[in-house]
Amino acid sequence: MNRIYGILTAGCIGMAALLPTGAAQAGEQPNIIIMGEDADKDTVPRNSRVYKRVLDALVNEMNDEGFNVYDETAVTLDDFAQGRVRRTDAEIIDIARSVQRPPIDVAVIYSIYAHAQERGYTNKLHVRIAGRLLNVRSGRRLGNFEVEMPEPANVAPDCSRKCVLEAVGRDARVLARDLGAVLARKLDDVVRR
Repeated sequence: MNRIYGILTAGCIGMAALLPTGAAQAGEQPNIIIMGEDADKDTVPRNSRVYKRVLDALVNEMNDEGFNVYDETAVTLDDFAQGRVRRTDAEIIDIARSVQRPPIDVAVIYSIYAHAQERGYTNKLHVRIAGRLLNVRSGRRLGNFEVEMPEPANVAPDCSRKCVLEAVGRDARVLARDLGAVLARKLDDVVRR
């Protein structure tokens, strides 16, 4: 956990310019949308249950800290195609900027990377989440983050695809929960200042 704090502290210092709207400057929490970037073929796609577990963990942590986190599907349902995978960075940012009700202040954009090393006697699963905080109105990057499990998880060599997905999802959810808690505290500090 200390490693996560250290990584995020440097990236979150520049968050003083986080709140561009008048309502946010008056002391209200910023409106946040959490979006997955999966254009890279090495990332876990948005239609995966691993992606959904990470998204839910991040949303829960930010909600628990009192942030206004809006569901991407709910705020884009009428005007955007739903269920798209392998979306580019440009598409994600355009969607976040286009949402008017409510206007989005901050986008948490993340990617999940997972791979297995086959050893014959076991498979070593590596999970990493990389992402950034983006001021949607100005385009200013407010911080970057990357977290990974300190040690790879072991799964049996005959572990089925379902078994591997469950192991990856478990690790990714833990990372997302820790990451979400740290980000929420950092954002809360910025808002209070």
